[in-house]
Amino acid sequence: MKSLISINYKFMEVSPKELAKLINLSKYTKGVEINVDVNKDEEMKYLNDLVFELKKNDLILQVHGEVTLELDKQIEFMKLIENYSDYLGYPIVVTMHTIYDEDENISISKTINYISSLLTKINKNKIVLCLENLNDIRGFNNRLNKEDIKPLVLNDEKLYFTYDIGHEIADYGPIVNLDGYMFSDIRNVHLHSYNDQGVDHIPIYKNDRHYQDIIKALEFLIINHYEYNIVYEYGLEYCAGNTTIDKIKEYLNSIDLVSEKYN
Repeated sequence: MKSLISINYKFMEVSPKELAKLINLSKYTKGVEINVDVNKDEEMKYLNDLVFELKKNDLILQVHGEVTLELDKQIEFMKLIENYSDYLGYPIVVTMHTIYDEDENISISKTINYISSLLTKINKNKIVLCLENLNDIRGFNNRLNKEDIKPLVLNDEKLYFTYDIGHEIADYGPIVNLDGYMFSDIRNVHLHSYNDQGVDHIPIYKNDRHYQDIIKALEFLIINHYEYNIVYEYGLEYCAGNTTIDKIKEYLNSIDLVSEKYN
């Protein structure tokens, strides 16, 4: 299992070259999962420059996609990711949320239509498309959890599962309550903590009240021979530090702290 840092626009005042150097200071962090606004040229340029730096430093690229994109725009973005796959020399994991609607059945129907259409347009040898289980911690009711998306994942051999352990612990409890077939379809894991005020995606430390649950989750992955990446999905704003660079360093320190458990 390799550890990745989750990045977005909040990191972009640090250049891709600087970011790669910071990641290389970490003992265990081996790459990034990036979310970009496809409609912002500056973010797309950052992604393009970052891919070059990742290649040069032998670091991994994953992508957290945005399911609210119009399908045509999404397909255009996927073609760019396929080009990155050719350049980097490996299939790129792309994680998608499900579509949210206040009616759960409509959420499922819209997600099926969107993802099914997308899967017909991408090269499965270059993109590993994963659906992520969500939760209701931010006040959105009826966001689709792992049981809701299970039929979608199991009924399409080209679709895989991103298991967000932070979401699972926050709303549903033990993460070991997972269908064996679903486990075999996991190609990505998200890891983070939360607090009693409903703030999600906060860093993991030994004094965190959920630390032992998170360690048990990692033991569950190890026992079941999970071999893919773990993305530490923190909000940069929740990391200690006065500057962006300080916050990134603190983020990486937390990744190293937890990664010790499986390295």
